[in-house]
This record gives sequence, C-alpha cells and structure tokens, in this order.
Amino acid sequence: MKKLIIATALFVVTMSQAFAFYPRLSFFVNREVATSRVWNTGHRPMICSGYAFGQTFNGVVLNSWFNSLYIMPGMHADAYVYSNFYDPFVRAWAQVDCQYTW
Repeated sequence: MKKLIIATALFVVTMSQAFAFYPRLSFFVNREVATSRVWNTGHRPMICSGYAFGQTFNGVVLNSWFNSLYIMPGMHADAYVYSNFYDPFVRAWAQVDCQYTW
C-alpha cells in the first residue's frame, strides 16, 4: 500500500512539472529576411526559447537563436534570420519550446 501511495504521489508531482508545449507559429519569407512568429493564444504570459531557421535558394541553412522571449496573452514575438541580396530565402521554420509563467 505504501508503494502505491508513493508511486501515485511521485507521478502527480512529475506530471505537474511537465508544462512545456509547442506554440502556434507562423512564418514569412522575403528576399533577405526569414521571420518566425510565435503567438501566445493562451490566457497567461509565456516564455519561449528556441531556434529560427531559413534556407536560401542555394541550399544554405542559416539560423538564429533566441532565449527567454516573454510574450503576453494575445501578443506575438518575432525571430529574424538574415541573408544577403544575392542568395534569397525560399523557406523558413522554427524549433520553439514555451512554458507558461507569471
């Protein structure tokens, strides 16, 4: 019985600490800038960290790292990746982890 209670308590504690999630993202690409936009559609502020990527016409993948972006409810934050005029971007993506905070 003690093992069951301890296992249940351990499960509840570890599950309440796992609150990272993948947010809503949108991407924009023009000739020299690839933009990854992180949206907060929740009801609490959130903190996000991750990488934004952009691939150029010649196949080069460039990235930009961002850490601890504080995003209020209903707002968004942008991460930019830059290239030069002679090798334009053709696509963008991101790897972002977020968690709610106060």
